[in-house]
Amino acid sequence: MNTVFKLLVIAISCSSSSLGAIENDRYYPRYHLAPPKGWMNDPNGFCIFKNEYHLFYQYNPDSGKDPGIAHWGHAKSSDLFHWVDLPIAMYPDKTYDADGVFSGSAVVDSGTMYLFYTGNVNMPNEKPDHKQVQALATSTDGITVTKYVSNPIITGADKQPDLRDPKVWKHGNYWYMVLGNSFVKDGVSLGRALLYRSSNRVDWKEVSVLHESDGSLGFMYECPDFFELDGRFVLLFSPQGIEPQGDRFKNLYQTGYIVGHFNYNDNLFTPESEFRELDFGHDFYATQTILDNLGRRLLVAWLDMWKTDYPEQSDGFTGQMTIVRTLSLTNDNKLIQKPVTEIAKARGKALYMGNAWSGKKVTLSDKAGEVFIIAPRNKNMILTIESDNIVVTVKYDYTEGTVSLNRGGNDLRRTLYRPQSKLKLKAFIDASSIELFFGEGEVTFSSRFFPTGAITVNLKDDSVAEILSVHEMKRTLYLSKDN
Repeated sequence: MNTVFKLLVIAISCSSSSLGAIENDRYYPRYHLAPPKGWMNDPNGFCIFKNEYHLFYQYNPDSGKDPGIAHWGHAKSSDLFHWVDLPIAMYPDKTYDADGVFSGSAVVDSGTMYLFYTGNVNMPNEKPDHKQVQALATSTDGITVTKYVSNPIITGADKQPDLRDPKVWKHGNYWYMVLGNSFVKDGVSLGRALLYRSSNRVDWKEVSVLHESDGSLGFMYECPDFFELDGRFVLLFSPQGIEPQGDRFKNLYQTGYIVGHFNYNDNLFTPESEFRELDFGHDFYATQTILDNLGRRLLVAWLDMWKTDYPEQSDGFTGQMTIVRTLSLTNDNKLIQKPVTEIAKARGKALYMGNAWSGKKVTLSDKAGEVFIIAPRNKNMILTIESDNIVVTVKYDYTEGTVSLNRGGNDLRRTLYRPQSKLKLKAFIDASSIELFFGEGEVTFSSRFFPTGAITVNLKDDSVAEILSVHEMKRTLYLSKDN
């Protein structure tokens, strides 16, 4: 059975939604969550329901070439790697969400899943030309979703037209919601994060502005998240409209965070750090976090970027999610990201383990693998991921104190980094993506690349690895119980 047909059979046998063929699986991920077909962007509704992880996402089931009119796609997993595709959770079928069931979040309370989302309506012949309201839906079985009969729950008449992406949580006797907004000040559009509160999840009141741009953080805060971590509070969001500054802010849109203190008595957030990019790769956006049953703060993001024209679109799908990561906070207010320990469930056989020098090559026949390197901190290290048509270069420059990822030519992403002891690097390669974790997760890069043929991992120049470990990674998407 050829690979493409096998993937189609597996997907159809494991899903009750209407699936069509992915025309070619050359770029389709083996262990990162991707749509069974069509377009995927922002993660939505990340939650734990009946001891399983549920992840919804912005979805166009009809085409991989454009986002279309947003639906909510849906998948679940017991371990964050072996995913089951579920029927489409929400369609744009109401007057208040006719032009998009936009991003949102989920909370679980007393056996019911509550989904909060933005309903979008376009008004092409009016100014403003669209309107966004907040809506509620529920599910008691984790599959069938019912929209609240009295939607919308927040109209935000004085906050239009850009008011979206509700993230909801509970503290004490109240429910809280942070929303992204664009507002005009002195004739300039600026982004901000608004905080709302409710006693019943239906009636909401704005209680503060958590943060707003002074102009340096652009015109819109998308996908805001707000949570306590290690005794401090983190405002995580995706601002649009930041100007590039050297190696910083080189993507079309960014994702980053501000750390500070927050008091639920007055609902005021006091920043103690500047805005910092969370990931330095080409393709990382629209993060969402949850606190899981083990007390871990878990994060997932869209492993893609707006206004790209990647070749996967012609294969019947677009988009995937990052590996889920655990978050922690350093004493100097920097977020640390580590792949969840469940990554071991996707790890396959060892291809190489030992010392290595320049010229060492290891081939990934299925284009999916995990690479782990320990190298001297006072010596440059270059690792390439090569195929017939592309070379991706990962570099640690000891002299400059930088690490970088280059997809070829001038397609470079780079940031400052020099380890205190040994250089450590974990690289996760998956058909058309690479995620890099330096050190204990102090620096990460998430990027797409599109190789043809097998992938070869190479140590280059005078690089020395005290430890080089390369493992295959298994296919974990939409597999039947027999796999």
